[in-house]
Amino acid sequence: MRPALFLFSLILSIAITRAADGDLFTVELLARVDNQQQTVRGDATAASAGGSTRPVLTGKSKSTLRVRWTIVNEGKTAGIPDVTVHFVLDKENTVGQRDVPKPGPDVVYESALMMDFAPQAKSSADFVIEVPEPGSYLLRLETIGAAKTHGHEHVAAMDLRVP
Repeated sequence: MRPALFLFSLILSIAITRAADGDLFTVELLARVDNQQQTVRGDATAASAGGSTRPVLTGKSKSTLRVRWTIVNEGKTAGIPDVTVHFVLDKENTVGQRDVPKPGPDVVYESALMMDFAPQAKSSADFVIEVPEPGSYLLRLETIGAAKTHGHEHVAAMDLRVP
C-alpha cells in the first residue's frame, strides 16, 4: 500500500508544480538544411536568446533551409490576447554570440503576425528560405506582447553556421 501512496503523492506533486508554474504557453522552433535538423523549445523568460547555449545548424550557401515553428496556448481557461509572433533570420558576429542585436535594415528574413491566443489555440508556420552567404546567423522566434497578460515573453533560438 505504501508504494501506491508514494506514487500518488509524486504524481500529485508534479501536477501541483505544473499548475503553480502556470506556464502553459509552448514555443517550438525547428530548422532543417541538407541532412541536418535542430529543434529548440522556447524559454519562458524575458531574457535574450543569448542567455544559454543555442543549438547550431550548419548549411551550405544557396541550400534550402526549411523552418517550422509552433506556438500553443495549452491553457484551458485563460486566453493571451494581442501577441505578436516574430521570427527573424539575421547575421551575427559569431556563432553563440551572447548579445543579440535588434534586427537591422539588412535582415535576411523577418516575419511577424499578431494573434489572440484563445485557450487551446495554436499558430504555426512552415516555410523555406535560401541559406544566405557564408557567415554566422541567428534564427530567433519570439513573442512580443505576451508579458502584458501572461507575465513574460518566450524566445526560441538557434545559430546557423554557413562555411
